[in-house]
Amino acid sequence: MPRIPLATAVLVAAATLPCHGQAPKRFMGGPVTIEDQGSFFVGGVTKVSEYAAVPGAPPGQPPPPRTPQQITIGQMYVQFEIPARRSGPGWPVIMVHGSTHTGAALESTPDGREGWYPYFVRKGVATYVVDQSGRGRSGFDQSVLHEADALLAAGNRDAAGALLPTMQRITDNGAYQAWFGHLLPAGSTIATGKLVPHGSPEDPQGTGTADEPHVAPLFPLAAVDEYYKQLVPNAEATLPGSICMTCMPQELSPANTWTPQNLATLVERLGGAIVATHSQSGIMGHHMVRILKERGHLGLVKGLITIEGGCSFAQSGLTAADFDAIPYLALKGDYTATSPQCQESVDAINARRAQGQGTAYAEYMKLDERGMLGVTHMMMLDSNNLEIADLMLEWVGEHVPRAPRH
Repeated sequence: MPRIPLATAVLVAAATLPCHGQAPKRFMGGPVTIEDQGSFFVGGVTKVSEYAAVPGAPPGQPPPPRTPQQITIGQMYVQFEIPARRSGPGWPVIMVHGSTHTGAALESTPDGREGWYPYFVRKGVATYVVDQSGRGRSGFDQSVLHEADALLAAGNRDAAGALLPTMQRITDNGAYQAWFGHLLPAGSTIATGKLVPHGSPEDPQGTGTADEPHVAPLFPLAAVDEYYKQLVPNAEATLPGSICMTCMPQELSPANTWTPQNLATLVERLGGAIVATHSQSGIMGHHMVRILKERGHLGLVKGLITIEGGCSFAQSGLTAADFDAIPYLALKGDYTATSPQCQESVDAINARRAQGQGTAYAEYMKLDERGMLGVTHMMMLDSNNLEIADLMLEWVGEHVPRAPRH
């Protein structure tokens, strides 16, 4: 992609937490020399609607008539840093967050440590972090909400209900129960019960066995309240979905429509990239592969990493043959069950390689089986997040072919 030349800068990452009479807390491990950094948007379409804006009126006066206004919807925000000194295969890495999150989950940890985004840059990798379309800095389509509000005001509740999207957001205690522990006693609510972490004396699963220990999560639970602040609604529900004739099912959600399209455009703009997805965005990465295949640009996908996300080829309209030249890594932590779907996809890619039909290597890396216990679904924020990042970088260096030198 064309870059605006910048004088080589030294980014001293000394971000601070609010504190009184204390030395500023350093988030990163030290200075990083940056060749270029910035942000931009990809994708987006214009929409003209009478509900794009809410007409204002003085108190007690009727609002003026609505008039058509134009807005842009469906775009995707991208931020990036390019290190002055590159290492590894040389391809950029695109990082995609999961459901009810934004790219903030990849920047730094709730307890003020270095996140995957700056760490990859420190390791010599040009890194791009996105906010999914309809989420965070990518914005959403407010006209849908305004139109539903107008229908309600006119007494048309059925039409308003049909139009009003459901914007899911995981709750604070829902996130805790999903990834870090339990709400006890069984049947209680957050108002009447107590959250306890995995592996604690109160854990109904106890500490497990010698063969299968059940340990405390490596997530910084002392800072979990800071983590809760980054959870946001899935506002991509305000965008329209689409149809994919080769996918199962054929009707695609807004999430699986817009972000995959924009990821494909970003990969094209970069001239090739490795894409790392997490949780909800796992299947989006596969849809991105399909879209690039449809555009005749499948070769621009230099590697696909799926972190505790969907691995279905059929759901995204793909086959194992589409990954003959795409290194493929599925990654799981300690508390998530092994995914038969991910194992089947990995096995199918490797079977083709064994038969001489493909060249790419696929792996389902189960961190608990490597003795890395306590790794949570939010492993990019865990206390050993950089150790996991090193594993990913090592895997990429070993299995992704090098980019040509310019």
